[in-house]
Amino acid sequence: MTNIHLNIEWTSLRKVLEEYGDYFISLARQDLGRNRSYASGTLGDTMTKDVQIYDDHFEVNIILQDYWRFVEEGRRPGKFPPPQRIKEWISIKPVNAYPTTNGRVPTVDQLAFLIGRKIATKGIAAKPFFKKNEQPTYEHFATAIALAIDEDVARWIESEVVQKMLYNNLFKIL
Repeated sequence: MTNIHLNIEWTSLRKVLEEYGDYFISLARQDLGRNRSYASGTLGDTMTKDVQIYDDHFEVNIILQDYWRFVEEGRRPGKFPPPQRIKEWISIKPVNAYPTTNGRVPTVDQLAFLIGRKIATKGIAAKPFFKKNEQPTYEHFATAIALAIDEDVARWIESEVVQKMLYNNLFKIL
């Protein structure tokens, strides 16, 4: 089967898909705030969209920090997390270290070990913000996407097909 390339300018569709991505990111950021999942704010602040339109499909990709899955799905008990990442988190998030039974306040290294041990033994609870917003965003934009496709195809038919037919005298205007 031969692929047919139609030279359609998807201006309306692109506009709606850009709005789709912005809407999704807005919902995800709201959920991060509701879940109290902001340490530095990096996960929400660096979320971006990338809209791609191909001959046979379109995509709205959301670009996230590599640790997003641990926020979304949590982490099962098991291995210790990387200590350096815990130390970075401690430096960003205000962590109040209280004196231990001997009266000493734990160092950052000791605090990182204690937090890592708790994560290794109890895991981290999931704080969904991504997957839960996929379906509501699609439902919110489904009609707008269909109308945008219809508009772009109608514009293409008018500009390409009808003009070529007139040019080639393939039909007569009454």
